Amino acid sequence: MPVNLFGNINGTYQPPQMNLLGSAKVQNSNPVRYNETELGKNNPVVKVNISAEGLRALHGSKLPGSIDIKAEQERIKYASEHQPTESYYNRMSREMSNALEQKRAENNGNLTIEDREDALMSSFQSIADEIVKGYESGARVRFVEDSDSEDGYRKLTKEDELDILQKEFDDLSEAKFGRKQQEAAQAVAKSLADLHKALEKSGKGTSSKEYEPIKIPDDFLERILRKSRMFIANL
Repeated sequence: MPVNLFGNINGTYQPPQMNLLGSAKVQNSNPVRYNETELGKNNPVVKVNISAEGLRALHGSKLPGSIDIKAEQERIKYASEHQPTESYYNRMSREMSNALEQKRAENNGNLTIEDREDALMSSFQSIADEIVKGYESGARVRFVEDSDSEDGYRKLTKEDELDILQKEFDDLSEAKFGRKQQEAAQAVAKSLADLHKALEKSGKGTSSKEYEPIKIPDDFLERILRKSRMFIANL
């Protein structure tokens, strides 16, 4: 079953920088001092010195309707790092299908077992490289749901992600090239062959080519699973 992942989809997060003075300049609204107003023009400029303790107390206070900027940044950061992402199983399946569609168009509809292997392995290797580089740069953040944690999520390590990727590659490979898939393809081929023969006997035969399932070598699944593990081990 594909694992539901969450994280910073774009791979990076930059906290929003609030520049109030810059915003004022953009809006052409320069700050006005009290002594520049009609009410304060006849009053002398008063300078106030506030101690370090006073500044801390001032910044720690909140006026009605005020926004805690630090808390808001933390909220945005949390939301950014907990976006639902596509499972590795679905992504590999989608990328494999896209690659085979392109290959089919290039080869007049003909696909080999090697084409299928290349398409699946290419997606797997691309994701594995992406995971490793993301953790090396420190930009990648991924979570899985965890009911035992305080906020319902558990943060993943590089090794965790690679383990999930390997497991979902195994599951997808089994679904695409395992014994059940081969038996299903052979059953479809037999049904279509029987239909073809029945149409010929009834005089409604068709000149279309009979469906032939692609032959999957006996050691094919074992070989690509071994190949994937070797790739991960060498990262």
